Amino acid sequence: MEQESKRKKSPAKNLKVIIKGKAVEGNKATDVFVNAIKIIGPAKIAELNKYTVDGLPLIVSKRDNRKQMNSLGKQGYVCTHLSTTGKKSLLERIAQSLNLKIRVEVEEPSERIIYDET
Repeated sequence: MEQESKRKKSPAKNLKVIIKGKAVEGNKATDVFVNAIKIIGPAKIAELNKYTVDGLPLIVSKRDNRKQMNSLGKQGYVCTHLSTTGKKSLLERIAQSLNLKIRVEVEEPSERIIYDET
């Protein structure tokens, strides 16, 4: 039996987000994205009613199992089914719509500092 060639996944990129001079915390791009949404305010974003991910609203009150969703606590769920670059672009568009000063950068894996605890 021939072995199928599997496409290698590229190393994960991360997001660096600065809102009002403070860095948004998170270990992965999705964590940073979700925390940025929480800081901006899910209700404000949902009121704009103009951001969707693959046809689904970005912010929903009930979990939809068709896409990757992360909890916003009592404020519902946010769809995180986006690439890191897509998350960056979406945060920038939301900030522009709400007149927020925000800086969003995609960090390549080689740019991250990894500490060796040995």
